Amino acid sequence: MKTDKEINLIDIVSDIPSLPVVASRILQIIADESSSLEELKKVISLDQSFTGRLLRIANSPFYRAQRNISDITDAITRIGFTTVQALVFAISLRDLRRSTDQTDRLLWDHNLAVSVAAGLVGRNAGFSGTGDILIYGLLHDIGKVFINQSFKVEYVRVIRRVQDEHIPFTKAEQSVFGFDHCDVGRQVALQWRLPEPLVFAISSHHDPNLINLTDAELKKKTLAVKTADAMCSAAGLGLTYSGQMTDAEWQFMKLATVKKREALSADIETEYHNYRNFVLGPNSNM
Repeated sequence: MKTDKEINLIDIVSDIPSLPVVASRILQIIADESSSLEELKKVISLDQSFTGRLLRIANSPFYRAQRNISDITDAITRIGFTTVQALVFAISLRDLRRSTDQTDRLLWDHNLAVSVAAGLVGRNAGFSGTGDILIYGLLHDIGKVFINQSFKVEYVRVIRRVQDEHIPFTKAEQSVFGFDHCDVGRQVALQWRLPEPLVFAISSHHDPNLINLTDAELKKKTLAVKTADAMCSAAGLGLTYSGQMTDAEWQFMKLATVKKREALSADIETEYHNYRNFVLGPNSNM
């Protein structure tokens, strides 16, 4: 028998649209280790605006390139195969938004920032084979997006509690709804039939016991998301308050000192603003 909590969650996710075709195809490319650059180019061709945006970011000051490029293959090579996947995935998710308000914009700002940060955090820690980590970051708070869409008035109460009492969103959401964005995110991920490790990261990125996970790859990816979330929260990127990291977690992510975290935070902010322009267009208010 389903609990009241489960029934409420099902009520929320029952109206969630299917995962966009482009996003679904990107996940297939990520899952297939033999996927080629040509296959990614085919996905990009599904939206003519992707090409122009990719070229703009590839020629941006962030990459400190000595020459401008005008070829999409060169752009993918310069930006990075996995980064381009995540950016195109992010653009495709925009169509899911049935309405837009300030809260919605700030939530998506944070999701994009954590996506960018997760990639940089993983790279800093020396993780390999984590190309999908940007997708993990982008979707980590998808539950917040859908709670806000379903309960805009009530979610304002959540935000006020977070800001006034300086408590994590999970605690404020539980007090208002009896469930939190991790619960809703898990239901969304299951409905979209996302890979099990991604379902776990979405539902468990606030778990205080992640450092004890025995699955090494899952531990790396989920802690990278948690770390990125904390760093973006500290930097004020989007609407968030993520709670604290433990010393053991910072140590595991090779960010034990404040100096290291500050240096990486500067890179995150720079790259985030470049990628935000790519996904949303310059000077966009979403």
